[in-house]
Amino acid sequence: MTEFKASVVAFEIQKNFASKFFSNKTVAKSLIDDTSGNLLDNLYLLLYVFTKNKKESEKTTRNIIKIAIKLGMLQRGEKFSPQDKSSLIQIQKNLRAVAMTLISFYQVDFTYDRNFVIKYLTELETLLKNLISNHLTDKSVGRVEQIFGVVKTPEFLDSVYVPKKNSEMREIMGKVVSDLNRCLEAGIL
Repeated sequence: MTEFKASVVAFEIQKNFASKFFSNKTVAKSLIDDTSGNLLDNLYLLLYVFTKNKKESEKTTRNIIKIAIKLGMLQRGEKFSPQDKSSLIQIQKNLRAVAMTLISFYQVDFTYDRNFVIKYLTELETLLKNLISNHLTDKSVGRVEQIFGVVKTPEFLDSVYVPKKNSEMREIMGKVVSDLNRCLEAGIL
């Protein structure tokens, strides 16, 4: 006889529901705090100015939201093994370090080191893919690859950090930096 577990069924329904439900930016914003929402809005603007493609910018932002929500659901649903929990802690530490590095590079002129940022973003991508590959679909792994395929490119990073390369992106990055600082202060990152 097959064992039925309501919690497993509920989790699967919740996971399926989330992937459909969170594709709507307005709905997703109502489920995340204002600080994170502002960060995601400004990140979207940064991506839009870089790509000049509304659809691609929305896709990247949606993918960030979906992965974050799904990781949160896995954590709240206690689906992570002790090793997974250790990986999640490492991801959080790396994410925090990347955020502080991005802030520092923006605030202190001539400190930007593209290879350093790419190295840390690549490590973060690898950790995330290794963690989610055991719990989510290949489509979710593809979402992580899509996100990092944009944000860790030399062109994107140089447009943000090289003075006078893209003044519009540099201005928006100022807002992203403020949002990152607020997220760090609030313990969100």
